[in-house]
Amino acid sequence: MVGSPLIIRPATVSDAAAMARVDAASWPAELATTAAEWVARILAFPAGQLVAKRNGRIVGSSSAQRITSVFLVENDTSYELVTDTNQFTGSHNAGGEIYQLVGVGVLPESRGENLGRQLVDQQIAFARSLPDVQRIVGFTRPAGYHAHENIAINEYVHGRDENGHATDSVLAFHLGAGAHIVSIHADFRSNDVAARSYGVLIEYPVGPVE
Repeated sequence: MVGSPLIIRPATVSDAAAMARVDAASWPAELATTAAEWVARILAFPAGQLVAKRNGRIVGSSSAQRITSVFLVENDTSYELVTDTNQFTGSHNAGGEIYQLVGVGVLPESRGENLGRQLVDQQIAFARSLPDVQRIVGFTRPAGYHAHENIAINEYVHGRDENGHATDSVLAFHLGAGAHIVSIHADFRSNDVAARSYGVLIEYPVGPVE
């Protein structure tokens, strides 16, 4: 029920199964985060794992970790490395100066309510409240690239429609909210067929945009 209050809060281990169901409904099966992976993430960094609840039911989730600049440089070649096989156990650093947005998911019946944007915006607000965070970044997906095999990845990622918006809907989600493109990474996530294995590093400003 759309009119019911939405509550966004940090996740607990008891939320892991419901969070996995959200991911399974939001992501391609090969990319969805499992309940066991959610448990590992929550144990590693509970404040960075958020759930959105309505009527006592989890309808959305988002995930983040903190990493160091050195770690990012050494591990930006693959999703598996930069997330410690999707678990954060060895990648999250409580004192890391980089706040890394990792993922967001919303149940299909709750889409169109701006839940994904609210979850990511809450992550960004939290990151900005941490005095030692110097960057807010995320590896996102050029999810529509599979349908544009004749276009070079750089052209596709930087492509804009007649209104100046990114032509890829996932990139547009971030770029339209103030993020910018940092770099494009080939063979970043080998099982991401839709993105043809590419990842795109984006960055949000640490301070609010005036």
